[in-house]
Amino acid sequence: MISACLLCALLAAAPTPKPAPAAPPPRPAAKPAVDVPLPPPPVLQPRPAPQAAPEVLKVGPPAAAPRARQALRLAMPDVKVSGELPPRQLAVLESSLLAEVRKLEGVSAIGMGEIREMLSFEYQRQMMGCQADEACLAEIGGALGTDELVQASVIIEGQTANLSLKRINMRTARVAGAHTRRLARAGGEELLGAVGPAIQELFPERALRAGFTRGVDKAVALRLNPPPLPRWAFFATASAALVAGVAGAGMGYLSRDARTQYDRLARQSLTESVPGAQLRDLEQIARSRASSANLLLGVAGGLALVGGVEALFTDWHGYRAQVDVGPGTAAVKVGGTF
Repeated sequence: MISACLLCALLAAAPTPKPAPAAPPPRPAAKPAVDVPLPPPPVLQPRPAPQAAPEVLKVGPPAAAPRARQALRLAMPDVKVSGELPPRQLAVLESSLLAEVRKLEGVSAIGMGEIREMLSFEYQRQMMGCQADEACLAEIGGALGTDELVQASVIIEGQTANLSLKRINMRTARVAGAHTRRLARAGGEELLGAVGPAIQELFPERALRAGFTRGVDKAVALRLNPPPLPRWAFFATASAALVAGVAGAGMGYLSRDARTQYDRLARQSLTESVPGAQLRDLEQIARSRASSANLLLGVAGGLALVGGVEALFTDWHGYRAQVDVGPGTAAVKVGGTF
């Protein structure tokens, strides 16, 4: 009993055994030493590029479109002439100037000839209180609301011609541009050749409309001195030659028929009696018809020769009819390439 209690007391007093610590995991094998390049010094290191700020889209009203060039309204009075300038050359020059100005972009031009057509003389005198002179027409042009006036003048001195153009502002009454050129006379062609450069110098800020070329077309010069003969003169001569030729051919046929009857009657007279008066009549008829046929054929040949000469001086394209020269005014009636 005592030994059992003693054994229990010893067991309670004995220390509790601690578990053994776990073995550490094995270390990995050491890698062999390798030369690693050292980083460059801080001074030699490139600096990072600055990053651009992100683009910020600004939302706002759209940009205003460029303003279009203001339209220009022009009036062109009649060309003032000092000296002897043929009416036909003056008419073609005025129409060429007006057509050249109308080639400019944003320009609206009206000529005094057109104003005359719009307003009668009585209407001008009653409503404007003036006569159909240059001052009255200029007043009418101002009443139409034109912005500028283009005044042209030509001075003929012997074998030279001075072409002068002025661009006058109707609102400020000042000369906005001027052009003067001295030309050698060449039948009016020298004036047409100067139209393009003159308008270009007078309106340097205005470009040409699309599809137009600067200057007067060379074909317009044919209207200055067209062939003198109209087409109807050639056709009349050719028709007369044709009629004379047809009549001569017909008379020749009749003459040959009379000669055939005479020959047949003459052969018949060899076997039987034939009236001599009948033979004489047939002979005279044949000779008369032959003479008429020769005359008509001669006339036809002469008319054909005259028609051939007329063809060289005939206005086949109607250039003469395209210029209507009347008392007090001269204007191109039928248009063309200007």
